[in-house]
Amino acid sequence: MYIFYSGAVTHDSAILTGDELIHCSRVLRKKTGDTIFITDGLGTLFEARILTLHKTAANCQITSVVKKESPVHNWSIGITPTKNPGRLEWFAEKATEIGISELILFYSERSERKNVNTVRLSNIMISAMKQSGNLILPTVVEKKSTDEALRYCQKYKRKFIAYCGEECQYLPKIKNKVKEGIVLIGPEGDFTETEVRQAEAMGFIPVSLGQSRLRTETAALVALVMLHLG
Repeated sequence: MYIFYSGAVTHDSAILTGDELIHCSRVLRKKTGDTIFITDGLGTLFEARILTLHKTAANCQITSVVKKESPVHNWSIGITPTKNPGRLEWFAEKATEIGISELILFYSERSERKNVNTVRLSNIMISAMKQSGNLILPTVVEKKSTDEALRYCQKYKRKFIAYCGEECQYLPKIKNKVKEGIVLIGPEGDFTETEVRQAEAMGFIPVSLGQSRLRTETAALVALVMLHLG
C-alpha cells in the first residue's frame, strides 16, 4: 500500500501537490476515480477517491478513516546544522523513521553553517515517514541562536543538553521513564561553557552520551535511541 502525504486535509477532502502529485499522476499513473491512501502527518491514515487531476493539484474526497496513531514517545531533538548538509539530512531521515516529535535547528556560537534548506529537509522527512510506515511527520523549527532555542524549549518539562564536560550525567541513567522532552546537540566544536551555563540556568540538565566523541549527527541519533529505550 502506497501512502501519500497531504498538508491540506479536512474532514472530507484532501489535496495533493508538488512531489506527491507528480508521484501520483506521473509515476503511479493514478487517474480520476481511483482510490488512494493519504496521511495528514498527524497520525491519521485516510482512504480517498481522486475527484480531479490537474497540473498543479489533485483534489480527493475522503471516504473513510483507516487508522489513527498516537506517538508512543514525544521526544524532540535540537541540533546545530552540520557543516556538511548531507549529514543533517541523514539524521533527519533516520530520526523520522525512529520517531521524533519536533526537530529544532539552531545556530550556536561555534556553528560553522548558518543556513539550512528546510524545504529539502522537510521533503526528506516526508519520504522517510512514508517509507517507515509512520503516520506522524515531525515539525521543523528554525531558531537563529542558542538563546532563541533555549527560550523556545521552555515549553518542555524535561530538558537536556549534551555536553562533553566532566560533570555531565549519563543520559540513560537520569531520563527515568518520562516519555517526552528535548535534548540539545551542539556543533562539531561543542557548546561553549557560557552556552551550557545559560542552559542550566533555564532548567536544562547537562548530559553525557558515553565515552566516545561523536559527530553531531551521530550524537543526535544516539541520544534519540537512548530516549526511546526503556
